Amino acid sequence: MTSPPRAYGFTGRRPAAVEIAFWIAVVVPPLATVLNVAGFVVVKRAVDDVFGTTGGDAQASMVELHDKVNGLLLDLFIFFTVVYLLLSGLWILLGFKMRSGRHWARITLTVFASLWALSSLVALIRGDTQGFTTADMPPFFEFPSSYLVLDYARSALDLLAMAAFIPLVFLRRSNRYFTARRPPA
Repeated sequence: MTSPPRAYGFTGRRPAAVEIAFWIAVVVPPLATVLNVAGFVVVKRAVDDVFGTTGGDAQASMVELHDKVNGLLLDLFIFFTVVYLLLSGLWILLGFKMRSGRHWARITLTVFASLWALSSLVALIRGDTQGFTTADMPPFFEFPSSYLVLDYARSALDLLAMAAFIPLVFLRRSNRYFTARRPPA
């Protein structure tokens, strides 16, 4: 592999901003997936615990919620977890391409990061990204506070990471790096 020409002000070393952006692209998507899984597990465990310890009318009012969490919502959760894992793999692949100086990977990740930041901002404003608290809940059932903490922490982490990623890949040194790595026209 040949080194890029020095005419663009590129010193031959990858800028720290590109390295940091690379690590954001490699670490944050799988971490967000893990936090999403943890949030669902917390809710499922809480529903199962309440369902197993209630009786009479309380038990009857929990049947619908229990069936929903262990049926359709579980299936949707598994489907979306697989999608999140595939998207995490795509982020990691594009992160490696970006790190090696591919401009198209930087642009693609910037579009993804912008959409993700917008989604995270909406989730922080709206709250409860998995939609559990908007479902019909029995009046005596309370969500564990750990679920809300996980949900808001994941959204905040996503927003902060994407808000850091986008400027990092467009700093002056980063731009010089990507320009120097472009094949001659």
